[in-house]
Amino acid sequence: MTDHPTASGPVAPRVPRVRVSDAERAETVSRLQHALVEGRLDFTETDERVTAALAARYDSELQLLLVDLPPYVPAPAGGPSWSAVWESAVWRARILVLGAEVGGHTRPTLEQCRSAAVLAVLAVVWMLVCAVAGAAMVA
Repeated sequence: MTDHPTASGPVAPRVPRVRVSDAERAETVSRLQHALVEGRLDFTETDERVTAALAARYDSELQLLLVDLPPYVPAPAGGPSWSAVWESAVWRARILVLGAEVGGHTRPTLEQCRSAAVLAVLAVVWMLVCAVAGAAMVA
């Protein structure tokens, strides 16, 4: 690395240029397409920037293409776990049957979740028995 004198007098270190990977180019193109969908760029400007992104060699070239766009925040990956969905269902059923608690909501216990699972299985079995019995009566 060599130092170059500047107009202000002191010597400024030269910043190394870092080459970009295909993945970084693809990420930049994705962000540009997202900006197009949001209406931040028009088709012509998006096409120009995408072409420049695919031809970019250094990270500074990619940064210039995104400098006037807000940072992209991707949507959270996936939804809640099945156990969280089940706990929420038990909680809501408990509130529906017993009413809201005065002191606020407390999470259902493991025993309450198990009881709810047993009741749900029994309800499904009961519906199946009724369906089979009803079909036998009709036939």
